[in-house]
Amino acid sequence: MASNLNPANAVTASRFLTLPPFVWAVDNGYPQWATLLLLICGVLDLFDGMVARLFRCQTPFGEVFDAIADGFCYGFALLVLTAYGWVPWQPVAIIIVLGLINTYFRFVYARRAGRTTNYRSFAMERLVAFAAYLGGFGTSGLEVDYFYWTFTALLAIVVVHDAKRMAIDPVPPARPAVDPAAAVGAGARADGATPAAEVAS
Repeated sequence: MASNLNPANAVTASRFLTLPPFVWAVDNGYPQWATLLLLICGVLDLFDGMVARLFRCQTPFGEVFDAIADGFCYGFALLVLTAYGWVPWQPVAIIIVLGLINTYFRFVYARRAGRTTNYRSFAMERLVAFAAYLGGFGTSGLEVDYFYWTFTALLAIVVVHDAKRMAIDPVPPARPAVDPAAAVGAGARADGATPAAEVAS
């Protein structure tokens, strides 16, 4: 099992460094810089997975840490944009509440599983990716009301759907630890975690 102090988690943690300059950009009315910082945060989100596979340092904690970084970074960006009046507060308030509900049920799922694990939902992963664009729509002023309310409706549907699966449906057992080299060759996860297809199918 790889250590939690690894290059992939370092890349994930570096995403938080984009937040102070993002606040500076919004506070000074620089939408281009704010958009660029959101883009950098999103690219780092893609890059940490590549680093984890390259150095074979995937861990259950890394999966959870990545999900926490997603929620915190994008949620923080939405709150900043709301505070400065760049986006409407009503859908953002609902998005934050739904995000907290989803986080609660993820803790419920981990407790039911009896181990550190991240519930994998393909629908939620797509919405989290769209949340990066949501920030970009806010910084650029592009059809803000339409995209924010559409995202809110989709998020509500996915949260209700996933909550039932996390709280009620059976939890698949953890796969036994395997040799990282063999796991990569066989297309399995190097940390022995249950593949997304099994958890979210």
